Amino acid sequence: MAEATRRSFLTRALPLAGAAVMTAPTAWAATARESPRRRLLAAVAVGDLDAIRELLDVDPGLVHSRDDQGRSAFTVALLARQPEAAALLRERGHRLDVHEAALALEWETFEAMAEEAPGALNRDHAVGGTAMYAAAIGGAGSQIWRVYSPGGDPNLRPGGETLWTPVRAALEHPDLSTAEQTAASLLSNGADASASQPGGSSVLHAAAARGSLTIVEMLIRKGADISARDADGHTPADLAEASGHSAVVEELRHHDRIPRDHSSSRLAYDIEGRPYQAPELSAYSSSTRLRLVGASHGNFDRVREVVGQHPLLAHAVATTTEMAVEAGAHTGRKPIVDYLLEQGAPYSLPTAVMRGDTSRVKALLAEDPLRIHERGAHDFALLWYPVIGGGLVELMELLLAAGAEVERQHFLGTTALHWAAMGGEIDLVELLLSNGADPNRVGRKFDPSGQTPLELAEARGHDQVATLLRDRGARG
Repeated sequence: MAEATRRSFLTRALPLAGAAVMTAPTAWAATARESPRRRLLAAVAVGDLDAIRELLDVDPGLVHSRDDQGRSAFTVALLARQPEAAALLRERGHRLDVHEAALALEWETFEAMAEEAPGALNRDHAVGGTAMYAAAIGGAGSQIWRVYSPGGDPNLRPGGETLWTPVRAALEHPDLSTAEQTAASLLSNGADASASQPGGSSVLHAAAARGSLTIVEMLIRKGADISARDADGHTPADLAEASGHSAVVEELRHHDRIPRDHSSSRLAYDIEGRPYQAPELSAYSSSTRLRLVGASHGNFDRVREVVGQHPLLAHAVATTTEMAVEAGAHTGRKPIVDYLLEQGAPYSLPTAVMRGDTSRVKALLAEDPLRIHERGAHDFALLWYPVIGGGLVELMELLLAAGAEVERQHFLGTTALHWAAMGGEIDLVELLLSNGADPNRVGRKFDPSGQTPLELAEARGHDQVATLLRDRGARG
């Protein structure tokens, strides 16, 4: 059934000039008597480089051919996963637009075009959606931040309900690891896990059909509907079972084991404990707000300069939904965080943990124990913040005692143990191992190919940590 889902997508994505091109020999024979444009599009879709060259040699202008849905031959090549055909079309004179640059993952070209015409990013395009959609279906992985940066919206569908959202499209990439990286990057930066999709094929349906346990878990904790049915009446568990993904079926059937994300402290209070009131920021462009959030990752001088002139920007939020104060918190920039809090920015639980503010952490958890499942910007797990804060053992002990589960608080497999091993925080490594952290778990936060805590410790030269991990069963 998962393969049927992919075939269904390709059938929607690649009807070329009214010709069926999904089975190469049949399609090429059927189009041999068609117009040169149709013949070129069919050859592109099946990657017949000789035929493409022959047609373009006769009529170079065919490089600008478009199908009946307005997609360029170049777009058709990439949607059909024919990169050599796409490269040949570029050689013969095809010029990219900003959406095609996103689809091709040609980031320098994309960034130059986006800077010239930022408003084009969120417009509908023949590729099937916005520039964010194009990058998602192209397999951008974590690099999809490049579309957020100039103002790309992860949820916008200008064509309405007939189009998939970017995160749903991401899960159609043929390489599962790439699909997971892209989907996780979107979900951790504001993409709606529960957005309606054509035919009822939700993001959870797609992840279940692909057998992506890590994305299924992520979607469950972000509130995706377990019982939703697609147009054929299938639930996500039905698709997983039909495709033989038993681990996914088990996860869906026992979804109550997965703590749901919580966010009640995020905008609750300021540093003085007063109820937080977000100011109106419409006077500032999204690019202005975005630049301030970007600077808050480490450029304190720039933050002081901008906020000193425009105090309300202390409350700036980026297109990723990340606030300026959260940017400083997840990068461990305490002076930036303290400054923004002084200007009235909200004081969340993850930020309090990073600052080592034990009394505030205790108070927030006492007020709402479910806050133990809160996450910071970019889906950073709460248990990561004692490490980011500089090795805060007492705070880590407090969070573990409050019910934080080491193996559940991960991102693409990366847990607090990976962070502690990478940072050489031997006391935290010992504490996490004693609380059930898996020393052999592979995490993909820092490298798409995956790394174990031992590999991270060794790469940073933390010999004592590496020895401890081996003593506790780490292999390598």
